[in-house]
Amino acid sequence: MLASIAILCSAHINSPDAWFDGPAGPYHVLVHVKTPAVVPGIAVISIKPDQKVDTVTAFVNKFDAVAGGPPPDVAKPVANEPGWYRTQLWVMDPGSNSVTVSLRGAKGEGSVVVPLVAVAGRRLTFDKTLTVVLGAAAMVLVAGMLTLVGAAVRESVLPPGEEPDDKRRRRARFAMMRGAVVIVVVVAGLGTWWRAEDALFAQNLFKPFAVTARTELVERVGNRLVLTITDSVWTQRHVERRTRPRGGSEFTTLVDDHQKLMHLFVIAENGQGTFAHLHPTTTDSVSFTSMLPPLPAGRYRVFADVLHSTGLTQTLSTTVTIEAPSAASEVRLSDVDDAWIAGVPSASGATAKLADGASLTWLGASVPHVAGEEAGLRFSIASPAGDTASLEPYLEMLGHAAVVRDDGGVFIHLHPMGTISMTAQTMLSRGSGAPHDMTMNPMAADTAGSHTLYFPYAFPTSGNYTVWVQVKRHGRVLTGAFRVAVTADGGSGAR
Repeated sequence: MLASIAILCSAHINSPDAWFDGPAGPYHVLVHVKTPAVVPGIAVISIKPDQKVDTVTAFVNKFDAVAGGPPPDVAKPVANEPGWYRTQLWVMDPGSNSVTVSLRGAKGEGSVVVPLVAVAGRRLTFDKTLTVVLGAAAMVLVAGMLTLVGAAVRESVLPPGEEPDDKRRRRARFAMMRGAVVIVVVVAGLGTWWRAEDALFAQNLFKPFAVTARTELVERVGNRLVLTITDSVWTQRHVERRTRPRGGSEFTTLVDDHQKLMHLFVIAENGQGTFAHLHPTTTDSVSFTSMLPPLPAGRYRVFADVLHSTGLTQTLSTTVTIEAPSAASEVRLSDVDDAWIAGVPSASGATAKLADGASLTWLGASVPHVAGEEAGLRFSIASPAGDTASLEPYLEMLGHAAVVRDDGGVFIHLHPMGTISMTAQTMLSRGSGAPHDMTMNPMAADTAGSHTLYFPYAFPTSGNYTVWVQVKRHGRVLTGAFRVAVTADGGSGAR
């Protein structure tokens, strides 16, 4: 039996909350959107400005909203969390939404749009104990109803003190039998209707596109990875009978995000051994190809981030087995921004040595990491002696990070601006009424020339994770990796 709809963030795997760190007009804000457990449902919006402000408001809108929504809700200061403001907002429609946060203070007014993807990804059943309790309660109610029917036929028309005769008792028993039949028919009919609705609901749940991956050898060049979207919802999207959205989401044209149509991650199946961040090309938006670096033979998980023109983001996932690296004399990658690293990161090291000799240090590595609490993903880069180079923009950001749990159950692609898509933010801002100049400056999260990086995020569940961090120096993309053990939620929330 259907109890509720679990909400998954389709752009990530089992990491549903949205984080944003960046400008809102003259202010800098950290925004955390805790997605609702059901849709329609209530999202919890937490906002932390970089300075004291007079008023903080927020409201939610669907990506294609054409009429004005409800007035913004005022976010109140949080008593036990200095600097934070919080409000609760209804998310009424599944799919691509936006949360518009506005601030007013001594510097004037500012606002920012935070993309939010909330979709029905699975259904939950009643707890078995609750099912037994409710079943027993239903039996008691049915017995009571039949008792009332029998008493009404047997005794209700008799004068006070008169006992019913055998004929009236028989009529009462027949009435109770007829009542039982009616109840059985009604329950059976409702059950049939419910199962049909449940089957239709399950059929239309949101599911990321089904994909397959394989490798093929290109002579004298190397191995090529071919990722194919096999889902008929996408491959037959131009056929009229397939145009109905699935899970309340319309799968429109794919668009570039951070200058690429797809960001593809190939990660060793144990979650920690080898990592590649690639950018495949396509001619039909169905099959995507990319040359592989010489990754060690083995089984790999494949995660692919794509963005639709509605602002809806998806992470597609599958696995692939890579044979021994080809004997090509040189590595020929498909894209100048492709990068990879092989080797198991230290189980507890706070510093990773980068390929150019620089050091990448996780400043919060020694702090206990608890699921649901802000992860403290702040890093500093130290150049080798005599090297004065600073970080350079890499795909419009000063850094990228990928977080993966060892079992593949959690994956997310992060930026210094947070978990959201910059392109989705730009698209949703155009129809929000917010100033167009509020869209993210690629360098806004960290000043150009900086030697530090911060990725706002909270590990969603306990387990062993690897955090892969990528930066660019001297025109070269460099990757560092960090292992972290995350304990169960201590109940203190995401901040």
